[in-house]
Amino acid sequence: MRLLALLFLSLSILAASGAKEEAALIGAETNFDTALAKAKTQKKMLVMVVVKEHCRWCEKLVKRTMADPKVEEVLKRDFITLIIDRYDSYPKAFREDFFPSIFYIDYATGQSVYENVGYVGKKCFLNDLDGAQKTRASLYEKE
Repeated sequence: MRLLALLFLSLSILAASGAKEEAALIGAETNFDTALAKAKTQKKMLVMVVVKEHCRWCEKLVKRTMADPKVEEVLKRDFITLIIDRYDSYPKAFREDFFPSIFYIDYATGQSVYENVGYVGKKCFLNDLDGAQKTRASLYEKE
């Protein structure tokens, strides 16, 4: 039983290191609470990407789409980015069974205002970023 528990713990650590490595590629946060606090301080939406180990679409999303210079520019300017492993600690409201899962979270309420599941290319991702900001504005900002 101890061996099984140790094996599970080891696999969990390995899985989390994949998300951390991917986050490091684009300068993203790896902890939900830290990322949300940063988003609140800077008054920026939080883009949370939930990934899992050995997910080629997760890897493509981070390494191809999110690492694109134009996408990186928009993310750094207008958003706080979080790459998190499915086994890491984050609110249950954002738990999904499909990966990658992308949540666009309002900094003031901590609620998702826009979501997407699966790999998206550069153009679609940029459209989603724009759509998330427009949705947030329509929900929370006064005219």
